[in-house]
Amino acid sequence: MNASNIQAVCDRLAGILEQERELLNAGRAAEVASLIEDKMRALQEFESVLEAEGTSDALIHVRSMVEYIVQMAEENSAHLQAVRNGLRHAIHRIESLNASVHVGSYRAGGTQMSFTNAIGVFNRKA
Repeated sequence: MNASNIQAVCDRLAGILEQERELLNAGRAAEVASLIEDKMRALQEFESVLEAEGTSDALIHVRSMVEYIVQMAEENSAHLQAVRNGLRHAIHRIESLNASVHVGSYRAGGTQMSFTNAIGVFNRKA
């Protein structure tokens, strides 16, 4: 594979990673899923280029591009991890709201009384 083909493969993968970063920075993480197929194809092409060229001197001219791709992939991964953590915490907060909700009535003095501990008859309408 010649140098221009290697550069084209690197540019394609870098472009997809840049687009992924823009979506993540804009808070549109759900749209990142639309890039998965293109990203996987570009990664496969990238890996085949690296296997074909090996550690020869042909890769020296694209070394900075490879380093840039690795850096972007790591940063995008960190963004996705932050999204997962945010969703996990939001789910936890919503679940804890249900646990802290008081279902019951009030005594004449204004104190809370749970229906599970209630004795007597309660009217459904106030």
